[in-house]
Amino acid sequence: MAAVLAATLISAALGADESPSPGVVVTWLRDAGRSPTPTPVATPLVATPTPVPTPTPTLVPTPTPAEVAGFIYPIDGACLPEEALFLPGAPREYRQGVHEGVDFFNARSCTFVGLDTEVVAAKAGLVIRADWAYQDLTAETAKQLMEAIERSAGTDPEALDLLRGRQVWVDHGDGIVTRYAHLNGIAGGIEVGARVGQGQVIAYVGESGTIDSLDAPGTQVHLHFEIRVGDSYLGQGLPPAAVRQLYQRAFSP
Repeated sequence: MAAVLAATLISAALGADESPSPGVVVTWLRDAGRSPTPTPVATPLVATPTPVPTPTPTLVPTPTPAEVAGFIYPIDGACLPEEALFLPGAPREYRQGVHEGVDFFNARSCTFVGLDTEVVAAKAGLVIRADWAYQDLTAETAKQLMEAIERSAGTDPEALDLLRGRQVWVDHGDGIVTRYAHLNGIAGGIEVGARVGQGQVIAYVGESGTIDSLDAPGTQVHLHFEIRVGDSYLGQGLPPAAVRQLYQRAFSP
């Protein structure tokens, strides 16, 4: 029926005397249900930006302990104490840990070390900590600290930090930081962000943060001095002889 209707329509279109060929009918039937082919629309070209590579930062490797050098002693005229007890790695039973720096006590460090003896920057650098707001320990706070040490088996970082007393830290770059602890005071102008020169007075010897000084004031006066290399302290895990050698090299020109 559809074919007849189509033929009729085609005949009408061609005229009464013209009959469509079978091929015309088939073609017309095949195309009759198609939608008109849309005219292509040109898509405007958009320039694709060339990605700019992100520069890779230049990483400066942290020096190995054997490369740490060029420091001066933090107290004028001082030397390394002879006893391993005052060097890094020595046990500290009262806080269930090990010593991480050098203790400069009077009569053990080649020079006088007393209350308010000047402490100097062992090397030029940037001050990254200065405890101007430090509060001296009381019997009650000391008790709480020791309880925290006991609970954490000597790993509580806040308690350990408070036991170092008043502190100044200086960043020397390349992952090396020096810490000056148990201070009695801080020199004027030593603030976070200040740059200090080697040998500049930054603080004064004291006994802040020491538990024994609460019962016997004046008996713990000394400077606790650390050289930090990356995430560890200089000499970490080494025997006393090796630690001494590292510090002798550190205090070499």
